[in-house]
Amino acid sequence: MLFNKENLLNTFQSMPDNVSEYIKNIPCDLLDRKRTEDSWTIREHIYHIVSVQEMLYLRILNIKNEENPVITPYFPENEKDIVTRYDSISEALGWYKECRQKQSLLINQLSESDLEKEAKHDEYILYNIPIMINHMIFHEYWHLYRIEELWLTRDESFK
Repeated sequence: MLFNKENLLNTFQSMPDNVSEYIKNIPCDLLDRKRTEDSWTIREHIYHIVSVQEMLYLRILNIKNEENPVITPYFPENEKDIVTRYDSISEALGWYKECRQKQSLLINQLSESDLEKEAKHDEYILYNIPIMINHMIFHEYWHLYRIEELWLTRDESFK
């Protein structure tokens, strides 16, 4: 395996708590502030993190259950209803925790051969469940970084 399974899963399982604790620091009146025409709001970043979780769960299931799994690339620019998807940040973050528990339960049931099974993904030269888990962690931290920029960067320094 490409990664230390225990370390990878500990980080993966702790992400919803890390995200939730971080988001608590941001004043509510900044969640929907649009910094530039092309940038997402903080709320959009949070809702995006949460909204992709079910799709990612289904990818894990697909890799587990299919003999020759194929993953369809995902493009967030096709998300049109992201800001109306949840009634609140707390609802979204609660769903994120539930979905991560469901993902973790599935991952913990996988055999070594399930974890090593490669899937075809048009964007990546190698794609399997450990890479996918790592990608999910990096993806969530990347969005947290963008959230921090939206929250704390002075207007004259924001790009």
